[in-house]
Amino acid sequence: MAVIEMAKNDLETLVGKKLSDVDIKERIPMIGAPLEGITNNTLQYEVFPNRPDMLSVEGFARAIKDFLDLEKKSHIYKTSDSGVTLFIDNSVKKVRPYIACAVIKNITFTGDAIKSLMQTQEKIHQTLGRKRKKVAIGIHNIEAVEQPFYYKAVEPEKIRFIPLDMKRKLNLKEILREHPKGIKYANTLEGKTTYPIIIDKNENVLSFPPIINGELTRVRNDTHNLFIDVTGTDEKAVNTALNIIVTSLADREGKIETVTLVDNEKKKKTPVLEYKKIKLDISYAKKLLGIPIDEKRIKTLLQRMGYLYENGQVKIPPYRADIMHQMDIVEDIAIAYGYENFKPKKPVNERGKELKEQQRKEKIRNSMIELGFQEVVNLVLTNEDNEFKKMGLKPKDYVKTKNPLTTECTICRKKLIPSLLNVFSQNKHRRYPQKIFELGYGVYLDKNSETGTRDKLVLAAAISDDVINYGDLLLVLENLMKKLDIDYKLEKTDHPSFLKERCNKIIFQGKEKGIIAVINPDVLKKFSIEKPVVAFEILWS
Repeated sequence: MAVIEMAKNDLETLVGKKLSDVDIKERIPMIGAPLEGITNNTLQYEVFPNRPDMLSVEGFARAIKDFLDLEKKSHIYKTSDSGVTLFIDNSVKKVRPYIACAVIKNITFTGDAIKSLMQTQEKIHQTLGRKRKKVAIGIHNIEAVEQPFYYKAVEPEKIRFIPLDMKRKLNLKEILREHPKGIKYANTLEGKTTYPIIIDKNENVLSFPPIINGELTRVRNDTHNLFIDVTGTDEKAVNTALNIIVTSLADREGKIETVTLVDNEKKKKTPVLEYKKIKLDISYAKKLLGIPIDEKRIKTLLQRMGYLYENGQVKIPPYRADIMHQMDIVEDIAIAYGYENFKPKKPVNERGKELKEQQRKEKIRNSMIELGFQEVVNLVLTNEDNEFKKMGLKPKDYVKTKNPLTTECTICRKKLIPSLLNVFSQNKHRRYPQKIFELGYGVYLDKNSETGTRDKLVLAAAISDDVINYGDLLLVLENLMKKLDIDYKLEKTDHPSFLKERCNKIIFQGKEKGIIAVINPDVLKKFSIEKPVVAFEILWS
């Protein structure tokens, strides 16, 4: 959560209306922004993480105008080409890979406007930007430098410049040791041997992201033309932050101009302020809301939340970062309708019962426990090394994690046997034999599903001991299938993870459902397992 502070008269100027006590204390909070404080001319509102566009006073005012039906026109932001170019060097790709830029012309800074810009920048850093690690914003006086600009990574002791609020030149390492912002945010570059910088045609430093800008491009009251850079580790978040900043400045009468980014001779312009579209199923919305509502009414409610609606398509403003599914749109319809207007209903008076899927899972789980196995639970997230390399496999058809925070969680698992092998490797000090199982989910690619993936229920079991053979686990499989009343058969197969002649496919319901085998000693060695292991795995769905 973030609390933003604003001058009441500045907010009223942006909204275009004098706000009453009812507006301030009752109506505005209904948009999802609780009033946190009010003193004389100062208002404080809490902004939820899903609405970073409201972290600026201008974005907050825009949302209020829509919600209070004070403005009927749509928020379309036009851009023109600034003629400014920024070149992206390959050296920065492994340090801080993403950047988006813009130019703002003819902005007039009042005290309130400067305060809002500084607050917006800092609040985005702390929330969407994850304390500058994910996103950091630089705002510069473009008149102090010459384009083209260059974004690259350099050795930290080879570049010196005067950082903001200092009077002497420091190299990048010295900035991390001596400048207050460098000390505070040095962790964002931890483990890096080169650091990112933005320089101009004459090698003047504009910015050392995500740490500090140069004193050369300081924005002052008489600055009218800005260059804005947003860098980070998440491309979507970088572009969203830029859109929030430039649209806020446009609401202060600034003119938005695009910057051409050149990356390995590929060109693109930022910002991109197009409305994206999501199809809204009216029957889906009516079912979730539980109210009689027609398309005309839905269009009105969507306009109250800043959307455009046409022919079943909802157009989402470029500064909204939180809309990923039509469920998010339905939630905003409910906010516009007013939660206070929903009439409470009694829940259905029926006795709940266990789902068939849950019944099957419990039967499988109880059967394995009766057969003397201990249940373990592992993360769905894993990495290519465990899932493929250690198992002697080539990576293929897997779901990759976007922007993983650790090298241990780069993909979603498909198989569970590698998870069991990890358990064995971490419990070599425990008593043997070790008999474990896991009933969990693997994540599979599925182009026909809404998310492009599908979770499938998998059972894996394994035994490790000084002396263990294929027949020991085959007996377990036989007893399990009897308990579940499943007729199955085995067929010989070869697999690089398992020993030849001790590897069989498990077939039932006319399909190959799994595998039972002795783990290949080479695989055990990669997992640092010293005793033999037999395992089976069955895909249930």
